[in-house]
Amino acid sequence: MSNRLRRTTPQPPRTPGALLAGLIAIALVSADIQRAFARPIALVEAGVEAPRPRAAILPLAVEGELSEVDRKALTAELVEGLRRGAFDIVEPDAVVAEAPTAGSCGDSGCFQEIAKQTGATHIVRARVRVVDRDYDVRVELADGKSGSTMATSEEGCEICGIQDAGSLVNSAAATLRTKLDALAKGPASLGVRSEPADAEVRIDGQAMGVTPLQMPVIPGKRIIRVTKEGYIAVEREVTVVEGMAEEISFSLQKLPSRLPKRPWGFVALGLGIAGVGVATTFAVFDDRPYQLGGACSGSNKDALGRCRRLWDTEWIAFGTALAAATLVTLGVAVLLTSSRRKRDARKQKARVGIGPGSLVVSGRF
Repeated sequence: MSNRLRRTTPQPPRTPGALLAGLIAIALVSADIQRAFARPIALVEAGVEAPRPRAAILPLAVEGELSEVDRKALTAELVEGLRRGAFDIVEPDAVVAEAPTAGSCGDSGCFQEIAKQTGATHIVRARVRVVDRDYDVRVELADGKSGSTMATSEEGCEICGIQDAGSLVNSAAATLRTKLDALAKGPASLGVRSEPADAEVRIDGQAMGVTPLQMPVIPGKRIIRVTKEGYIAVEREVTVVEGMAEEISFSLQKLPSRLPKRPWGFVALGLGIAGVGVATTFAVFDDRPYQLGGACSGSNKDALGRCRRLWDTEWIAFGTALAAATLVTLGVAVLLTSSRRKRDARKQKARVGIGPGSLVVSGRF
C-alpha cells in the first residue's frame, strides 16, 4: 500500500474583503507550507523503498569429524556463496558476538531471537554431515520474523575432499542467494485460510504452521498443501508475484463415512436387540432338563428321578450375545452419524464470494 497525502482546500470567503485577506494570508504562509510538506510529498510521490534484506549466517553445524581448519574453510565458502547477492549479510563471527548461543541454534524461537539481536530479516543455517569421505550439505533459509524455514538447498558427494565439500557449500549457498535476491526485489506475502481452521499448511513440502497463516514467501510458483485429520487434503499451485499479497482460502471436505446409511442402522439395531433376547433365552435354558419329545422319561431318569439329559447352550448364548452386541453398536453408530450429517447440512448456509473476474456462489440449497 502506498501512503497518500490528502490536501483540503478551504472554502473561499463570500465577501471581496474576506477574499483579499485570505489571499494575502495564503501568500504569506505558502513558503512555510511548501518547506514543511516538500519532503513528505516527495517521499509519497517517489515511494519509500523497502529495507534491503539482511541475512545473518549462523556458525557452521557439523556432524562427524572435521578439523577446525576445514571448518573455517567451509565457512568461508558459505560466506562467499552468499556475499554477491543484493542483500546485506552478517558473518558468523559477528552473529556470535551479538548472540553467543548462535552455534547451537536450531529452532524457530532461536531464529527469531537471533534476528532481533542482529537486526536481520533472514537467518541462514548450514549443516555438514561427514561420514569418512562422504559429505552431505544442507543450507536453510529461515524468516527472521516467524522463524519458519522458507527454503532449503541440499548437495552431496561421495569419496570427495575438503575442496569438493567447499564447492558443495558454495553451490548450496548460491542457490539460496538467488532466492534472497528475489526477496530483495520486493516483498511478497501469502495468507492461507481454511474452513475449518487449525489445518496444517505445507509450502513446497515444508511445514509452515496452521491456518490462519500469514507469512512472507519467495516470489514464484509454490505448491500449497493443506491437511487436517478427518478431512480430505487439498493441494494447489499458486504463483506468488513480488510485491503482492496473495490470499488463499481452502474449504476442506470431511472424509466420506464408510458406515451404512440410516435405514441400515435401524435394521442392525433391531437385529441386535432380537439377538439379545435370543442369547438371554439360551442362557436361561443352559443346564436345565432336556424334556422335549419325552427325552426325560424312562431310562433317561436317574435314581433320584432327575433327567439325565440337560440343555448345553452356554456357547450358543455367548456367541449370540457377542453378535447382538456388535449389531447394537453398529446400529447406534450409524444412527448417530446420520443425525450428525443432517445437523451439519442444516448449519451450512449459502456463501457468495467475488474473486478476480469471477463470482462464486457455494453452499447447500
